[in-house]
Amino acid sequence: MLKHLAQALRLCFYGTALFSFALSINIVQICSLLLISPFSRRILWNINSRGAHSMWWIMQYIFEHKHKAKITFSGDQIPSNESAIVISNHRSYSDFYMLHSVAMRRKMLPHVKYFAKDSLKYIPFFGFGMWLMGMIFIKRNWTEDENHLKKIFKAIKSYAAPIWIVNFVEGTRFSPKKLMEGQQFSMKRGFPVFQNLLFPRTKGFVACVRQLRDTHVKYVYDFTIVYRHITRGLNFPPNLFHVHGYPLLSPPWSFHVHVKRYAIEDLPRDEEKLTEWVRQKFIEKDALLEDMKLHWTKSEKLKNVHEEKYF
Repeated sequence: MLKHLAQALRLCFYGTALFSFALSINIVQICSLLLISPFSRRILWNINSRGAHSMWWIMQYIFEHKHKAKITFSGDQIPSNESAIVISNHRSYSDFYMLHSVAMRRKMLPHVKYFAKDSLKYIPFFGFGMWLMGMIFIKRNWTEDENHLKKIFKAIKSYAAPIWIVNFVEGTRFSPKKLMEGQQFSMKRGFPVFQNLLFPRTKGFVACVRQLRDTHVKYVYDFTIVYRHITRGLNFPPNLFHVHGYPLLSPPWSFHVHVKRYAIEDLPRDEEKLTEWVRQKFIEKDALLEDMKLHWTKSEKLKNVHEEKYF
């Protein structure tokens, strides 16, 4: 009983504190929008990037330092201050902490911009803040989204500011029901059938590469995010209640991020071939996740597993 009470109090404390902090950032954003936007969109961009950094840094501090989430890393070395298009599997809300764990260590946390569902911008306070921070809202209707994306990419190229453009190419969070529907879809059309991933939706990614090729954004990062619970096994991620209610996250969870880095100039220019390239990366990602079900970090496919302290 006392344990549950402590968890509930911890949730209330963090919820109130984070909401209050988000509200204060909104006030700064509104003031900057009214006072600075008419004179310099670039300065406005920088102010909102710093606001995003403040919010995400605090959330990451709670996750990694206060609640002791142990994150290990493997794959290619990512340099600091490098702009990139980021693709990733999408398991849960906690995926943001995994992406931000790398961004923070590579000095890119202020510059992370996500593809997000258009409906999210209507969430009180948070949605407005996300819009000002430069999140890329899409309706998943390509006819409507294409022109909107062109305008966003035009601004990104004009500012030439550091940026990570994050696209969860599965389009939605993983669930057993969605997995089954995706497998049926793939079997009917002769596509690869995944065991741990949803079938990738590639139009947004292809548009990113096409628009940002030959700009300051020169790389694609492919993230594979993995969760392991001590009793529930692989790919059982913590939810919001766990993240903010549990005093310790490791144990029972272990967290891992595997990253591959590809030069955009090496990617196919043909749209169909680029789509096939994404599918091939997901075949490799699915095989990695399947292998980790058996071996976790002892997998031969995971080279140079390490833990990188920040806090």
